[in-house]
Amino acid sequence: MGWSYAKAAGDVMDKWISACLANSGSQNTWSTSKGKYFFETSRVEHGDGAITGTVWKFRPDGIHVRRSGTIRINGDGTIERAPKFLKDAAKS
Repeated sequence: MGWSYAKAAGDVMDKWISACLANSGSQNTWSTSKGKYFFETSRVEHGDGAITGTVWKFRPDGIHVRRSGTIRINGDGTIERAPKFLKDAAKS
């Protein structure tokens, strides 16, 4: 048994993963001038095929994190919520 989402949402997620890999070498982590972040997707299945999750920011010690926001890719592939880095990655 697995977790499912719409193809359009998955296509956006694939772009995010590629951008994170290019930026940090990790599939869900990136750094900007504002700090180092990562996202975790939830395993909740949404009726429209959306992907949702949480964004975390590393504290200055580089070990601890704090919640920084949320992500939502709608089932049709539109981004409802995400940090700028991820939104920009989806455009490429």
